[in-house]
Amino acid sequence: WFDLITFPFRDGGRGVAHRSRVAHRKIPNFHENRSIASATSFSVPCSITNQIRLSVTSSFSTSPTSIIMSATTAPQLNTAATKQPTLQQSNIARVQALVAEFQAGRPEGYLAGVHENIHGSVLGGLIPGGDDYRGKAAFQELMGSMDQYMEVSKFEPKNWRAVNDDVLFNVDWAFVWIPTGKLIETTALVRKVVRDGMICEKYHCICDVEAITGQPSPHDATPVERVQELLAEYGAGRPEGYLAGVSDDFSGSVLQGWVPDEMARFNSKEDFGKLMGEMEQYMEVTKFEPCNFVAMPNNDMMFNVNWCFTYKSTGKVVETTAVVRKVLDKDNNLCEKYHMVDADCVLEESPRDVVAAAH
Repeated sequence: WFDLITFPFRDGGRGVAHRSRVAHRKIPNFHENRSIASATSFSVPCSITNQIRLSVTSSFSTSPTSIIMSATTAPQLNTAATKQPTLQQSNIARVQALVAEFQAGRPEGYLAGVHENIHGSVLGGLIPGGDDYRGKAAFQELMGSMDQYMEVSKFEPKNWRAVNDDVLFNVDWAFVWIPTGKLIETTALVRKVVRDGMICEKYHCICDVEAITGQPSPHDATPVERVQELLAEYGAGRPEGYLAGVSDDFSGSVLQGWVPDEMARFNSKEDFGKLMGEMEQYMEVTKFEPCNFVAMPNNDMMFNVNWCFTYKSTGKVVETTAVVRKVLDKDNNLCEKYHMVDADCVLEESPRDVVAAAH
């Protein structure tokens, strides 16, 4: 169901992310079973502390009917000093590998990593039945019907994050919405729940569904509206107004990986209040820009935050994008919060004054 696929690539093995090259080749949908890749290989270093990046270069072979893909090989490290990947790193690598299978024209490879009881919401409001599918067969049928509604020209995953069993990321889309013929360029927020290497839940929610279809999102907008209200309190310099919307048993993690773990993880409103008060010890913020709000099932919502701050321990200026998930309880208070920034872009040594971490 893709008319065009993109793969990120790296320059000379230096690990610097660039814009994607594009290979024009129609990929079969889930009902087809053929391979268009003549060679594939992937290298995932275990030493990455918070984000595993999969880099693939693509180029046309002499035959217009095939695409040759090769992976950028990362520098080899001393294996004795290499740590084993965490569960979160392994889950990111697993999801990236499955996405690569699908992009390479092997939908059966992707489906091999999907649990029989998968459920969630994929393109709800765009594809009929997408807002609440249940079971692998329903998921496969949903994917197979997408080309009736969308002619896809870009599908670029980025901002890979993970916490607990969740893998969270963005996808930048470009597609023609067939019912109107209009070209749409937008972003989706994605949450995949991975257990024992299998995708058990998948939520892929496009921003601004109403702007595309003329109809509101099928998901309750209350979590988005409530979070925006609380963020407005915080942005106006009234943290007490934000805390008024937080449950006593509030739990989650914020900026884990580069602030002390005992501070980043919290299990109560009191702990979170302490975290808010101590963040200025670690960062001097010049930009905090929430965007891309999407409602999800189960009283969930997700969004991005574009950050610019100085990391006080090193004086480094960091520009990056966070992926955020928040959950409301029955009283419309925040009961869970996960705010994830790529720790590598904060901690890694760099000759630059500004580290851009778009991927």
